[in-house]
Amino acid sequence: MSTVRQPVVAIVGHIDHGKTTLLDYIRTTSVAAREAGGITQRVSAYEIVHTTKEAATPITFIDTPGHEAFSAMRRRSASAADIAVLIVAADDGVKPQTKEALKAIQDAGVPFIVCFTKADKDSANLEKAKESVLREGVYLEGLGGDVPWVAASGKTGDGVPELLDLIVLLTDVHGITVDPTAPFRAVVIESARDPRAGINATLIIKAGTLKTGTFAVTGTAYAPVRAVENFEGKRVDSLAAGKPVRITGFSDEPQVGSVVTLVATKKEAEDAVKDAAQADKRSSDHSLEDSKKPLMRLVLKADSVGSIEALQYEISKIPHPEVEYRIVAATVGAVSEADVKLLIGFQPSVILAFNTKVDAGAKDLAERQHIAIETRAIIYELSEWLAEETKKHGPDRSAETVHGVAKILKAFSVTGTKHVVGGRVEEGILRRGDTVTIYRRGIEVGTGKIINLQEQRADAAQISAVAECGMQIDSRADIVAGDTIQMGGIAAFAKK
Repeated sequence: MSTVRQPVVAIVGHIDHGKTTLLDYIRTTSVAAREAGGITQRVSAYEIVHTTKEAATPITFIDTPGHEAFSAMRRRSASAADIAVLIVAADDGVKPQTKEALKAIQDAGVPFIVCFTKADKDSANLEKAKESVLREGVYLEGLGGDVPWVAASGKTGDGVPELLDLIVLLTDVHGITVDPTAPFRAVVIESARDPRAGINATLIIKAGTLKTGTFAVTGTAYAPVRAVENFEGKRVDSLAAGKPVRITGFSDEPQVGSVVTLVATKKEAEDAVKDAAQADKRSSDHSLEDSKKPLMRLVLKADSVGSIEALQYEISKIPHPEVEYRIVAATVGAVSEADVKLLIGFQPSVILAFNTKVDAGAKDLAERQHIAIETRAIIYELSEWLAEETKKHGPDRSAETVHGVAKILKAFSVTGTKHVVGGRVEEGILRRGDTVTIYRRGIEVGTGKIINLQEQRADAAQISAVAECGMQIDSRADIVAGDTIQMGGIAAFAKK
């Protein structure tokens, strides 16, 4: 067995504690200035070579987002890593995402180093920051424990050589090696869809060597390995264990954290993907449950699979005891007409788009079908918007109002957006001023407002079931005989 040293190191910690700035210094390129809201939105992998007196050691770094929305990505990055660096700002101490990152490290069971960043700031208080770490049960070297630590600055570079020395030391102490001759195995740390190049994924090779002419398989996705790109985007003939690699041309978005293996032929790849898809379907069928809650359908779009996961995590935190969310699709890329069509006929329904575009056709179709598309470049702003939108369908939305349902018997005339129709109230009460939803064969076609009611040709403030009436409805939608109009809060919504 031929083994080499090349540790994979995950950089984890709280938002804005200097992870990316530190890594920028190490790899001497800058991405921090381009991040929306100052938050790293993706996982990236980089490789360096650190030279000590004994030897030169290649090190692969995984830079993970710090916002708590990316917890799944951080957990999986820790699992993909051999060593973790827990970042704690010397001027801020342990924060909520620090605790979560620490738990991810502990769950993964990997050795770690505590790096106190921003040590150059006047407001830095290293002793206080150490105390905050000790309160979390992390016992540092020199303070009754064996967890190595270093104080560093991503701006000045102070402490960075010592950090790299510690990484090499832990690699030796824990015997971290990789075997380039073993069967190929890699872990997906990011995937995204490029309009020109197609679906690509960034992997960390955990064992074996990746060569062209094979097929990479993970879950329900596979890709012919026609080209191998290293972390610099340069094409190479092969890459061995411990190194980051990008593969382009996947048939579907690989899931972050999934394991990638190699097969020799396209048929083997297609068979493996087919088996995985059937297993997913069986699992999905068993998990379906009927719910009496009002149902809000969601389509999620984002620039990468990791961002999709982050968005799902944020959505899971929204309190919605009276409304059930159902994510009907979650894919990478621009919002398309196909995404909108998934929601036609279902209300309420929303498309949440993070850091991606909306096709013109999709925007037009969504407007005609009254389907909301909300786009943001900062992920938690989307969840905040959804939380507010959810309240419209919760118990505060006139849940005690008696809803009314009427059938349109005849459409008399329309002037602009004002429709004069005749109908019969079949359930509950209709009131002048009510906002109503218009249905045609069970599918919502629009909304409107009752601006006048008549019974026996006399104006009326309300009409009860079962009575025929005349109505003037202000709506941009067409209203024809056979349509149903419905008003009310939760009761009307649940009925659908």
